[in-house]
Amino acid sequence: MNIFPSPEQSLSPFQFYADMRHNNPVAYDDRNNIWGVFRYYDVQSILGDYMHFSSAAPPTKLNDLSKEVKDGEDQKMQFSRPSLLRSDPPYHRALRAVVASAFTPTTISKLEPRIESITHDLLNHVIEKGNMDLINDLAYPLPVTVIAELLGVPLQDRDTFRTWADKLVSSAGSQLNAEQHGSAKNIVVLQSEMDDYFNAIIDKRTITPQSDLISNLIKAEADGHRLSREEILAFCTLLLLAGHVTTVNLIGNTILSLLQNPQQFKKLKEDRTSLPSLIPSTIEETLRYRSPVQAVFRVATQEITIGGAQKIPSGQGIIVWLGSANHDESVFPDPEKFDISRIPHAHSHVGFGHGIHFCLGAPLARLEARVALKIILERLQNLELDDSNIEPIKPLHSLFFHGVSQLSLRFTHGNLYQLR
Repeated sequence: MNIFPSPEQSLSPFQFYADMRHNNPVAYDDRNNIWGVFRYYDVQSILGDYMHFSSAAPPTKLNDLSKEVKDGEDQKMQFSRPSLLRSDPPYHRALRAVVASAFTPTTISKLEPRIESITHDLLNHVIEKGNMDLINDLAYPLPVTVIAELLGVPLQDRDTFRTWADKLVSSAGSQLNAEQHGSAKNIVVLQSEMDDYFNAIIDKRTITPQSDLISNLIKAEADGHRLSREEILAFCTLLLLAGHVTTVNLIGNTILSLLQNPQQFKKLKEDRTSLPSLIPSTIEETLRYRSPVQAVFRVATQEITIGGAQKIPSGQGIIVWLGSANHDESVFPDPEKFDISRIPHAHSHVGFGHGIHFCLGAPLARLEARVALKIILERLQNLELDDSNIEPIKPLHSLFFHGVSQLSLRFTHGNLYQLR
């Protein structure tokens, strides 16, 4: 049985999810030798049970391919080394404690004025034209600029960051059983390029620390554990992918959802007294309705029953469908409705995961999306899709990420904002 939405359903997989929840809530895909889980409480249970559902990635052919690209154990380490996403306790607990000590909520909250300035500056470049591609002109450069500054890397390298991020996203869009030797080799080369780049930064910061995240990661310590070079490299890759791509999709998905639901957009624009609460709730509803990450991967550590009936053999891989869980009608009334005032359950979505792997960067993604939405509402009047473009909406083609690669907009000319 197929457990994946078709490419044609990439922007609207919700009917597929509903059919699976109703008819095959725990399904085996024999073509890919993997299980799919679709109901909210099953998804939440798996995410919260690291003892029976491991996040550690199974052995991959990439380890063998790495030797073809560059001999040596160090190259192989790129694909066998664990990261926050690909590890279990107690290692995961120690690793997260160290990273969290250099990535605190206080640090994130102090970024708000800078995020506002970047957003205004980006809009200044397009506001006189009266049109923009939301992704290229705002949703992409905002988080990548913030991450570049956090890591302490040159801003002029952000186009290189985007190339890497796009390749990482496209690699997540391949079919699981596709034996695309060339594609896998490209991933090895990509990781090697990223490691070479960040190794040079780490060398510099080890000698001359700065007030940036890489410097903090080098010196950070928790429970006697300090990050190795391989662990810092793994975190840089994770931050680029999860911390950047997720936020790009969140901003794009928020505006797309509002444009496709004009009554909700009208409520947001006209109810000024409720705006301070409506903006955060709009972001939360977007995280539920169009979850930037649609699925995550787990491995059963022993034979276990899911959903009260279906046995999963030990060692089997499982695709945990966050996007389906967030549309489960047993938890979210009228789940196919985009409702920015949704209560109850407004914050019970699993858009950022659940349990020990709840997204460490969630506060930053939420902050960037809130700031972007607030300033868009302030500065862009009569915002709508630019249908003069042949294809104003281009879906992002990926199995695990959900969003658009292009969103063409037009709006009424606003005033330039001068950075303070």
